[in-house]
Amino acid sequence: MAEEITRWGVGLRFALFSIIYGAFTIVLRLRYATIFQMNFIPYRILATIGITLISIGIPFELIATVTIHRAFNAGILRTNGAYGLCRHPLYASWVIFLVPGIIFLTNSWIGLTVPFVMYILLRILVVKEEKYLEQKFGKEYLDYKKTTPTVLPIGWLTRKQSKSLC
Repeated sequence: MAEEITRWGVGLRFALFSIIYGAFTIVLRLRYATIFQMNFIPYRILATIGITLISIGIPFELIATVTIHRAFNAGILRTNGAYGLCRHPLYASWVIFLVPGIIFLTNSWIGLTVPFVMYILLRILVVKEEKYLEQKFGKEYLDYKKTTPTVLPIGWLTRKQSKSLC
């Protein structure tokens, strides 16, 4: 039997490890500022990318947070909205939108390693959540898992492809 998880899932451990690695890159960035600047791209472009990513990430995070808390309280599996785009939109909002957006605004190419490390951490840690969800929701979750990506919010694309292949 899978271990019971809280509404936070593996999020607290994910955040702790991500913050530790992020702090390491910040120290490097501060210590060796000129080495880690993205001088090869005009800052105006970096700032535009950063603001765009953050502007997408904040509502994505908020919608996913409200959705998962309501679903957790009701004991139901959500597979639509943000959860129709990817199985873990809370983590995705940080890995794909918010952290990269902040990094582009701070002009630090060493910081671009943070989302990659976060993604690896996520794939390792989320196994616990997935086992719990498989046990709790059975076939419903397994069907959802087959058609919805883990983190990359392109569920609409994968469902169209899987339907056309059937």
